[in-house]
Amino acid sequence: MASYHPRDNEPSWRSVDSETDDGGESSETGSAVGETPETGSAAGQSKDTGSAIGQRISPLDVAFVAVVPLVLIGVFLLPEAVKRSFTLSYLDPTVVTAYTAHFVHLDSTHLLTNLVVFLLVVPFVAAVSVRNGRRREFYLVAFTILAVFPFVFSALNVLFPRPRIGLGFSGINLAFVGYLPHVVVARFELERPDTREIGNVLLPVAFFVGTATVVLRLGPAVLSELPARRSEFAASGLFSVSAAVVLLSVVFTRFRERDWLLTDAISPLVGFGGLLFVLLLVIGFPQPTASGGSVLNVFVHFLGYSFGYLVPYTAFRVVGIDA
Repeated sequence: MASYHPRDNEPSWRSVDSETDDGGESSETGSAVGETPETGSAAGQSKDTGSAIGQRISPLDVAFVAVVPLVLIGVFLLPEAVKRSFTLSYLDPTVVTAYTAHFVHLDSTHLLTNLVVFLLVVPFVAAVSVRNGRRREFYLVAFTILAVFPFVFSALNVLFPRPRIGLGFSGINLAFVGYLPHVVVARFELERPDTREIGNVLLPVAFFVGTATVVLRLGPAVLSELPARRSEFAASGLFSVSAAVVLLSVVFTRFRERDWLLTDAISPLVGFGGLLFVLLLVIGFPQPTASGGSVLNVFVHFLGYSFGYLVPYTAFRVVGIDA
C-alpha cells in the first residue's frame, strides 16, 4: 500500500496502496483451480509438465483468474469521490471499508503494478495447482485470501491509529506470492514421490529465502531512515539468512545421498517457479520512498507474504487438512 501526504487544499484522506496522513499518507495491502489425483514418476525421474496443463484447465478456472483484474479495473473507473469513500481511514474504520480498500487504486501506475504482479503469480499458481491435482486446495486458499485476509490486514493496521488512510491490492498479491512455494514444492514432491521429507524442508527454505530477500531489499532505506531500528533489522536479516543456509544444507545433503545433481533433481517447471518467487518478492518490496504524496506500507506487504505462506502451511502441513 501507499500513503499520501495531502497537498494544499487536498483532502487529507487520499491514499494509494499505502497510508495517508491526515496530511495524506495511504497504505496498501497488496494477489489459482478440476482436480485429478496424480502420482509422481519414479524416483530420479521428472514428470513431463507440458501439454497436460492445457487439457486440465477448465473455462471456470480461466474465468476465475480473469475476474479479479476486471474488478480492479472496474473499481478504478468509478468516480474518484466514490473510490475515496471506499478507502480505509485508520481513525474511522468501518467493516465495509476494511474490505473495499484493498481493491481501490487512485492512479493508473499503482493499478498497473498490481495487475502485473497478479497476472504473473495467480495464473501460474492456478495452472500448476491443476497440474498437481489440487484444484480444490487452490480455490480454498484463493477464497481465504480474497474474502478473509482483507479484513485481517485492515484490522491489524487499525491497531495502530494514525491520521492516514490505506488502499491497494498489494497485500493480497503478496499473499498469493507467499502461497506460491506450496504449489512449487507440491510439484517437486509429485515428480519425485520418495522425497516428502525433502519437500518438508524446502518449504521453510523458501520462506526464509523470501524474508532474507525482503531484508536485503529494504535494508538501505531502513538503515538510513530508521537508525534506532538498525540492530533489530540486522538481527532479523541475520536470522533469516542463517535459517535459509542451514535448511539448504539439509536439502543438498539429501540430494548428495541420492547422487542427484541440482539440475537433475529440479525440473524446469519447479526451477521457473522458484525464480518467479524471488522476482515477485523483489517487485513486491521496492525501496520505500515517498512518491506523489504516497508512502509504501511495508507492514501490509509483509503481512500478506507471511499469511499467504503460514496459513496454508499450518492448514495442510501441520493440521493435515485434506482439500
